[in-house]
Amino acid sequence: MEYNFEELKYTVEPGVFIPWQEVDIEIYSFSDLGITVVINNEYTGLIYGNQVYGNYQEGERLKAYIKCIREDGRIDVSLQPKKGDHVFSTADKLMQHLEELGGKSPFNDKSSPEDIRNEFQVSKMVFKQAIGNLYKRGKIRITAEGIEIFK
Repeated sequence: MEYNFEELKYTVEPGVFIPWQEVDIEIYSFSDLGITVVINNEYTGLIYGNQVYGNYQEGERLKAYIKCIREDGRIDVSLQPKKGDHVFSTADKLMQHLEELGGKSPFNDKSSPEDIRNEFQVSKMVFKQAIGNLYKRGKIRITAEGIEIFK
């Protein structure tokens, strides 16, 4: 969709969004700070660059989350849900990954942050929390070669 950027709202009044509310976004542009997005075809927001774990294109439409509304009314956006929710969704993604690979994966807590980001679009910290969660629930084993489904 083509936007007249001047017609979009740069700030939001209190109560329009709540933290971690799911919204529709479209990637508008890239800057040194991160990615400027259009939220629900009406507002602008920012995803900070250090929180981007995938490759995105201008015009791409995604689901995202309102991270916070700053004191000046500007909107910070996250591509990942709230931290606890993100760990559980990453754990689900890891189980699907394992099933697609026949129950074994070369990824574990020793894998590089770059490899984890490229494969799962999450930080190494979230990845480690997710495999820890799966391990504690008896779903996987962690080995020197990677992780595997525990049967």
